[in-house]
Amino acid sequence: MVSQLERDNIILEAALEWGADCMYDIQNGTLGPTLYVDATCKEEASEIRAKIPIFFHGLYTVVRYPTHILTYEDVPKEDRYQNPLYHPE
Repeated sequence: MVSQLERDNIILEAALEWGADCMYDIQNGTLGPTLYVDATCKEEASEIRAKIPIFFHGLYTVVRYPTHILTYEDVPKEDRYQNPLYHPE
């Protein structure tokens, strides 16, 4: 397993490399320790997946998103400006 210091360093490095708009977390997955990247929508998840390798510092990487939100425009209007991760292009 990854120590707390290693975990924090990996998450920081991932955020610096791929952007701080996503949420990053390390949890045990079916393939062992996994770096989860949570995107705001499928559109953003596809862009991020193209940048992120399958393994990062020995951790399997998974990009997740809410399945009912496909594009930035699908984010409910009342949530657009309350959500710090929402960045319309």
